[in-house]
Amino acid sequence: MSKATKSPALHSADSHDLIRVHGARVNNLKDVSIEIPKRRLTVFTGVSGSGKSSLVFSTIAAESRRMINETYSTFVQGFMPTLSRPDVDVLDGLTTAIIVGQERMGANPRSTVGTVTDANAMLRMLFSRLGDPQIGSPNAYSFNVPTVTSSGAIT
Repeated sequence: MSKATKSPALHSADSHDLIRVHGARVNNLKDVSIEIPKRRLTVFTGVSGSGKSSLVFSTIAAESRRMINETYSTFVQGFMPTLSRPDVDVLDGLTTAIIVGQERMGANPRSTVGTVTDANAMLRMLFSRLGDPQIGSPNAYSFNVPTVTSSGAIT
């Protein structure tokens, strides 16, 4: 007997397109092509100088910021700086809702390790809405829980 097997239903995030970047030549990028899934947490890692910040901030975020600025009226655009398009062959699937900010955490100007975005606030919101709290002992929530030990007798 064979049972008809159903393929699992796609998650709603899997039915969306990708952000496609082909032929990126911004800063130290040389014809980089990548496809980034939408609605997923994506982490860019690599050695120093490999182009992580150039890809994310100088290419994807710059184009998104330029697209957002185009939605304003002509009057408002007159007061805003003119942003040029990043040097890429193809950049599609990008929405205006993608904005990435970057702040350096350390004093070393050469290191991009430790750059932060608003992901911390987003992750806190995600876990507050979807996570199940684990109720543990007071030791899990406070450093100031006294413990008492004694010897002798109580009279």
